[in-house]
Formats: sequence, structure tokens, C-alpha cells
Amino acid sequence: MSFEQRVLKFTFSGDQVGTLGIQGLRAAANIQVASGKTGVNAQVKIWGLTLAQMDNYSSRISAGPALGKFNAVIEAGVLGGPLSTVINGPIIRSYVDLGSVPESAFVVSIAGLYEAANPNPGQSFKGPYNAEDVISALCAGTYTVVNNGAHAVLRNPNVTADSIINQVLEIANHAGFRVSLATTSNTISIWPKNGTIDNQVIDLGPSTDPELVGYPTFTETGLIVTSLYNPEIFVGRNINLKSSIPKANGLWQIVYAWHDLTTMIPKGPWFTSAMLASAGT
Repeated sequence: MSFEQRVLKFTFSGDQVGTLGIQGLRAAANIQVASGKTGVNAQVKIWGLTLAQMDNYSSRISAGPALGKFNAVIEAGVLGGPLSTVINGPIIRSYVDLGSVPESAFVVSIAGLYEAANPNPGQSFKGPYNAEDVISALCAGTYTVVNNGAHAVLRNPNVTADSIINQVLEIANHAGFRVSLATTSNTISIWPKNGTIDNQVIDLGPSTDPELVGYPTFTETGLIVTSLYNPEIFVGRNINLKSSIPKANGLWQIVYAWHDLTTMIPKGPWFTSAMLASAGT
């Protein structure tokens, strides 16, 4: 593997302070990708910003989380190549860490669930309805619904939950759908319980690009694998695993994933890990 310079680009924006784009600084980001109501979340630490820059995009802790006040986009890749968006969502908390003065750091937490968690009145639908159409109606004006083969007919569906995402999950539970909130494209994806979020299959092994790191680890419910950073690894997709452990090889479904990314940190991680279960479960 040839040496490549990693890039983490951060773009912060707010109504009162405009937009700030940052890259080339020492930084660490951990991004978690889950299905259901958890969605995509990130914790970030950046060194080298000015005090004024950090103060501009800091939430006021005494006033509670800064939901809806600031937004953050994280893009990752290698220098000279295309950058992929890892998360695009509202900042729920941000502050200046002066614990290592004179080297201060900016600490940011990002959550992709904010808009979908907004209060939404309950609704009733009379007669037989396609569950996927009910979900589209609930998300209208907030999220685009992407459906990869999910279909069920419900009679007189009624949603009583207090937010869009909880209402979607309520219908999905009755219909037997899987749900994933993808903040990078402002979409909610649905698919059959024994299906996949889309038709993309990711090949992963010691000779793929990005390549498998180390060996698969067996768990009670499946496997955990680690790859060099791969933005294509997403909940609901299948991985075609090839390793030196025969019982680990074959098709597996991604049920949880996380990215550990750093720049300007010697021997810092640049990995994507995934928890896998048997395909079709």
C-alpha cells in the first residue's frame, strides 16, 4: 500500500456566523452508522483553530444543546482525490477544550436525527393502505423515502408516536420493514426484513481496495471486520467477505458500522469497522 496523505474536511455553518471550511489540521473523528432511530452520529476533536473560530461555532452550554443553530459537514478522502461526505447534520453540542493549554481543541458532537425527531402530530388512514405510501406521506417535506422492495398492505393504519422517525418506525414495525436514516443525502431508506437497503455488494478481503485489515472476529451473532476507510460500508448492505478463515467467508449483512478517522496524528487510525450478521436475517 503506497503512502497517501489523508484529508478530513470540516464545514461549519450558522445563520449568524456564516460558513467556515477547514482542512489540513490535526483532527480525530468517530462516526457511527446505525439503523432505526439512531441514524448517523459523530464526535469530533480538532486542534489548531483560533479561539475566535471556536467561539463562533460553540454552543452555549447553559442554554442547552445547540440543535438547529449550527450545522456541520464532514468529508474524508486522500489528498488530490475525491472526498466523500461522511455526515451532514446539526451540531448538538460544541465547546472549546482548554484542558491542554496552550494547545486548545474544538470538540463537536453531530447528530443526523434532529429534523426526523421533531414533534409531528399523530395521523390515521382509513381503509387499506400500502405501508410504504404511509411512510412517504409521513416524511413529505422533510425526508425523501428510498424504497428497495419494501411492500405491505395495512388496514386502517394509525400512528400515535410523537415524531416523524418514531412514526416511521411504528409503521415499519407493523409492516416488517427495515429503516435507516441517511443524513448524508437527507433520505430515509426502507427495505424488506430479509432484503437489503440497495443492490450494492461490497467485496472485502486482503487484496480489495480498500482492503481488509487483520482478521474477522467472531461474535455471538456474526462477525466484526475492519477495513481501511470505506464510505461504501453502510448499514443494510451486504459484504462479500474473503479471508483466510473459511467459515468467515461468504455473504454477510452490515447491521452496524463506524469510522475512526484521523489526520496529522502519527499512526492514527483511518479505518471503517462493521458488525455483520448472516445475509437475509
